[in-house]
Amino acid sequence: MKLQKNNDGTLQVTAPVMIPGAKDCDYKNGEPPLTKEQIREFAASYEKYQFIDHEHGLTRNGQKIGVPVKSFLLNQDTNITLLDGSTQTYPAGTWMMESLLTDESAVKSALDGEYTGYSVSVFSQDRADQYLEALKTDKDTPLPTACKNISSGGTALIKDVTDPVVLSVSLVKTPCLHDSKFCTLEDEIMTEEVKSMKSKILEAMGMSEQAEVEALKTEVVDLKATIDEMKTEFAESLKSMQEAFETSLKEALTPVAEKSETEVEVTEEVEVEPVAEKEETEEATEEEVEEEAEEETEEVEPQAEKGESKAEPVHDNLVAEKKSTNFYEALGRNYNGTRKL
Repeated sequence: MKLQKNNDGTLQVTAPVMIPGAKDCDYKNGEPPLTKEQIREFAASYEKYQFIDHEHGLTRNGQKIGVPVKSFLLNQDTNITLLDGSTQTYPAGTWMMESLLTDESAVKSALDGEYTGYSVSVFSQDRADQYLEALKTDKDTPLPTACKNISSGGTALIKDVTDPVVLSVSLVKTPCLHDSKFCTLEDEIMTEEVKSMKSKILEAMGMSEQAEVEALKTEVVDLKATIDEMKTEFAESLKSMQEAFETSLKEALTPVAEKSETEVEVTEEVEVEPVAEKEETEEATEEEVEEEAEEETEEVEPQAEKGESKAEPVHDNLVAEKKSTNFYEALGRNYNGTRKL
């Protein structure tokens, strides 16, 4: 694994800055390992200055070679992969930093392996502030003499600096903190600041982290039970809807089928049976008409016997109508058509 330059010529590097409990190069001179709380305070003090320089040269020449990108504390012991592919465990409270090198010569030095890690420059706060003010003025302004060559790797130990702050983080070939080595970080690593905020929230809610875990487990179990119940209810509801639909469809189609059968029967009766009856009725009517005609004929055209009167006898004050046998007589004329006198 190697460092890779960005398309714009810059380079990003990551390494531990301070490690709680770790012995640095001044340990033999009486420098004690730093605690998690001391490292937290140093990391906080650096937010005011944020200088990245080369081999502690900021206070000598004022040269800056980059800017910090990320600065955070590990919230737990973490296995981190180094550039050589090996893995090293860094304890909770380790101050990690990712910086962006913008100076061309510094980028080349890093790619060539001349830098391997970080080393801090520690000043008293008043001197660091003087230096900061000097950099805000003209570049030609002389640097404060009191700020020159004062660092953890110089003439003074951190433990001897009054009100110490971190003015700059230097890229160096041999870090005073031996385990400060370039590495890679995973995005999911949680910082101690995030954990601290989370702890404060939980504390305000009257919960511990363990209680939160147990609460989450309970919520997961309850959620699973709720999901299973919803699945069952949905399945039953779906089945009920399906049965209701099938029943409704069957009821809707049944009358149509019965109606069709009824229409067929009625049609057959209308078309077949009534016709037969009509024909029989017509035949019967014709026979009756013929019989009546014969009867009338017999009544109207009987021949009177010789010597008998053609007039019908009158009974019960009923006058028999005389049947006219001549057209002219019916018109009141003589048999030959002449008018009667």
